[in-house]
Amino acid sequence: MSTEETSPQLPADTPLSVGEQLRQARRDKSLSLEEVAAATKISRATLEAIENMDFGRLPADSFTRGLITLYAAFLELDGSTLAARFFLERDGGKRPQLTPLQQSLRRNQLTPKKLAEPAHVSSATIASILFLLIVCSFTAFCLYFSWNPFAFLTDKLFPATASTKPLFHPADPATSNGGQHNNVQVQAFFKQDSRVLVTLDHKPAFEHTYPKGASVLWEADKQMSLEFFQPDSADLQLNGTPLSFPAGSGGRYLLQLPPAPSSSATPAR
Repeated sequence: MSTEETSPQLPADTPLSVGEQLRQARRDKSLSLEEVAAATKISRATLEAIENMDFGRLPADSFTRGLITLYAAFLELDGSTLAARFFLERDGGKRPQLTPLQQSLRRNQLTPKKLAEPAHVSSATIASILFLLIVCSFTAFCLYFSWNPFAFLTDKLFPATASTKPLFHPADPATSNGGQHNNVQVQAFFKQDSRVLVTLDHKPAFEHTYPKGASVLWEADKQMSLEFFQPDSADLQLNGTPLSFPAGSGGRYLLQLPPAPSSSATPAR
C-alpha cells in the first residue's frame, strides 16, 4: 500500500467529521485510497477531497451526495446518513436556503398520482371537435364529387308535379287547340353523371356534362334537340308533363321537339 498523509490528531472528546469517519473506517479495514478507488470507480482525488472535507474540489451537490453514499456503503456504513451530515457540516449545521426557482419547483412538483391523472376535457369540447371534423369531411366530399346536396334535397322534398291545367304539349294535338304556341320547356332530373348535346331553335349546339342529382331547365321558342349519351340517365318533363326517355341508337339517345314523324319519343301516359 502507498503511504498516505497523516491526518492531524484531534482531542479525544472532539467528534469526528464525516471525512474523518470515512478515513478511520477505511484504515480499520486496512485499505488504501488506490484500492478503494479501484473498487468503487471513484477517483483518488475525489476520495481525498471527501476525507479532507475539501468542498472546493468536489463536484455538484447531487453528484457529491451519491459519491459519499457509495463510499460509505463500500465501508459498510450508513451512506445516506453520512451524506446528509456531510452537507450539514459544510453549511455550519444550517440547511441551505433554496432559490425562488427551487422553491417553486418543490411546491409544484408532480407526484406519481398527479402524473397518472388523465387530462380533463369537457364533453362539449369533444362534441364540438367531432362536429367540426364531420363538417370538414362532408364539405371535402361534396367538393371532390361536385355534388350539391341542397339541390338534391330540394328535388327530393319538392318534386316537380304536373300542372292541373292542360299545358301545351308539342306531341299532343289535344292541347294545341289550333293555336300558335312558341314555348317549349324541358326539365331534366339527372340520375347519373351525363353528357348532353343541346340545340335550341336555330342557335349553335352546345355540350355540357351534368352531375348526378343536378336539375336543369331548357327553354326554346319553337324547336329543341337533346342528345344524351347514357341510357336512362335522367327523368324528363315537357312543359310540366312527364316525358319518356328517348330510345337509343348506336349509343346515342336523341330527343327532338316537336318530334319527327318517325321519332319514338312520346309523353308518358
